[in-house]
Amino acid sequence: MRFPFYIAKRYLISKKSHNIINVISLISITGMWVSTAAMVIVLSAFNGFEGVVEGIYTSFDADLKVEIKEGKSFDSQMIPYEVIEDIEGVSHVSHVIEEITLVKHEDRWITCTMKGIEHGFLLGSRLDTMIIEGFPDLGENGAPMAIMGYGIKNRLGVTADPRFADFVSVHGLVRTKKLRKDTQPFNKETISVGGVFSINPEYDEKYIMVPLDFAADLLEYGTDITGTEINCADGADLQKIKGQVLQAIGPQFKVRTYFEQNELMYQVHQSEKGMTFIILSFILVLSSFTLIASLTMLVIDKKNDIKILSSMGATSRQIRRVFFLQGLLITFVGAILGMLKGYLTCWVQIKFHIIKLGGAIVPYYPIETEWADFLLIMLTVVCVGLIATYFPTKYLVKRHFDQAN
Repeated sequence: MRFPFYIAKRYLISKKSHNIINVISLISITGMWVSTAAMVIVLSAFNGFEGVVEGIYTSFDADLKVEIKEGKSFDSQMIPYEVIEDIEGVSHVSHVIEEITLVKHEDRWITCTMKGIEHGFLLGSRLDTMIIEGFPDLGENGAPMAIMGYGIKNRLGVTADPRFADFVSVHGLVRTKKLRKDTQPFNKETISVGGVFSINPEYDEKYIMVPLDFAADLLEYGTDITGTEINCADGADLQKIKGQVLQAIGPQFKVRTYFEQNELMYQVHQSEKGMTFIILSFILVLSSFTLIASLTMLVIDKKNDIKILSSMGATSRQIRRVFFLQGLLITFVGAILGMLKGYLTCWVQIKFHIIKLGGAIVPYYPIETEWADFLLIMLTVVCVGLIATYFPTKYLVKRHFDQAN
């Protein structure tokens, strides 16, 4: 193995009789280098955006959500609150009520989802970090207050500035009475605006948060709720906790992680990342054609060397291995340089935030490197290099070896 490798290494760094071969070899290395670096940077950017999106959704959605399988609401006493709180890794448990309601301010009406929450919900989530106006206050020590999305706030024309104390009226469907011609179909409650949050347009246009008791009185729920949300400690095993919660609550309930609550979004993101990787792999395949051209011209340039090696007793397999290793050296040199270039570019962006995102959720392009991506990229580059090297060297060396004998 040392003999073919020594000659392959010399062929890589030595000057050829035709300068164009050196140029094509350099182009081959550059092609592998650029393609590999592009794959590292693009996949790291996808990871960064996935992290941002996950952070946005986890600031609102709980780690685990308990809902009943049949029906919409259930008695909160059916949930063993204390048992779930005692599960290792659980940091907070909160009952919630979600229902579509009408909200009115002056002459403006909108339809939105009212979410009745306990005070602990604000402690368990990171919603307080998303408040852009007012305070994360539900009015626990006084009159009830609402926290609404930025989009709802604009549509209603209200403010959370305590100096103006805007009020909105919330209208929920009557639940316990039969509707007649002379019956009012909606219950009405008035609540002041305490805060405004901004997460993303989907949530900003959808949710208004109110105290759980306020929602229960408006909708005539009594002790009924629509779900129980569970927040877990950082690094906790959600699947393990999910299994323990299911054992505690029984088969009539279902438990979903925040991944499962937003399953479609994560599937779309992974599909986009996979398709982008496939497209970049095709670009890598196109770059490998310069490798084939480089090896072809090198074999032609070294046909006299093949004759000499053959006359000295070298077998066809040994000579073929020389050029095969030459192709692998070009592949590995390009791949390693590309990995270093890609990682360095990502590190600079992570450290100094060179590329900005004006007017976006984050002020700069998010980048997150994952070693699994580096391993996948390296395996892809090596596989492409092996295929691009094996077939031309096998055919060309055999042809020139047969002519030499």
